[in-house]
Amino acid sequence: MSVLLAIMMVVALGTWIPLAQLWPATPERTRIFYVAVGNVVLAGAALLVGGGGLQPGWRTFWLPLLGGVVWAAGNYCVLRAARLIGLARAAGTWTPLNIVVAFLGGALLFGELDGFSVLGIVVLVAGFLAVVAGVLLIAGAREEPAAPGTQPHETSATTRPASKRAGFLWAGAAGVLWGSYFIPAQWAGVPASVSNVPLALGILVGALVLCLPAREPVRLALRPTLGLLGAGLLFGLGNLALLGLVSRVGTGTGFTIAQLSLAVNAGIGIWFFHVPRPGTRQARTVLTGIVIAGIGGGAIAALR
Repeated sequence: MSVLLAIMMVVALGTWIPLAQLWPATPERTRIFYVAVGNVVLAGAALLVGGGGLQPGWRTFWLPLLGGVVWAAGNYCVLRAARLIGLARAAGTWTPLNIVVAFLGGALLFGELDGFSVLGIVVLVAGFLAVVAGVLLIAGAREEPAAPGTQPHETSATTRPASKRAGFLWAGAAGVLWGSYFIPAQWAGVPASVSNVPLALGILVGALVLCLPAREPVRLALRPTLGLLGAGLLFGLGNLALLGLVSRVGTGTGFTIAQLSLAVNAGIGIWFFHVPRPGTRQARTVLTGIVIAGIGGGAIAALR
């Protein structure tokens, strides 16, 4: 069951972003809002199918809801970081930090490293380093092209030290927030289909807080509306699988495996969006990163 959850999580979390990117003219905050709505729909449907009921306590409802708001805040940090230092540099900063925060949370709050043998710790660390190395290769190879008149891998924003520092600070904040948003839902100690509902509602609240002050258009044409809602359903499916997986294999292990979704995202970028173009050096670097990250994630998964 854990293998099935891991596959479903990685595929869903790796495909919802490319689907949401099919309409690039849609403002980012509006895109997040529709994804959040689709996520709530999926969470509600999963609760009905599972036959569970909401438990309106601070630990079983309000804390997971707060976790959803934390996810939305992390998404805001991602937008700011990507604007200041570029998406590739930002992703290369927040992704390893995501994993570290998740491992620390699992170890400190749930004692997930208790009972590990020396060999198990060695394999865990090696797998973690492999995932981080693969992610960095993927992110670095997908760096945006330089603007005219700048050096390679340098944008006009990154020429200002203050902007660069701010960008890395925003990326670091995203790493902390995205590495911990699901911990309250796990701590609730209820089935994933139950804890996912307040988590999804919190994400929707956070998306509204981001969207409304910007006064960006919320009403979209039918095709982008359906597409973004579908992306939200995929995101919700991945989130539900993540909650189910971490309850079985632990927070750090589950979240590290979740980072393999970046490999799926990168593969879709190469073969469907041709970013980077297939056969180029950048594409080969991305594929190398996918293999390395996959080996590391497989080694971590094998520990459980």
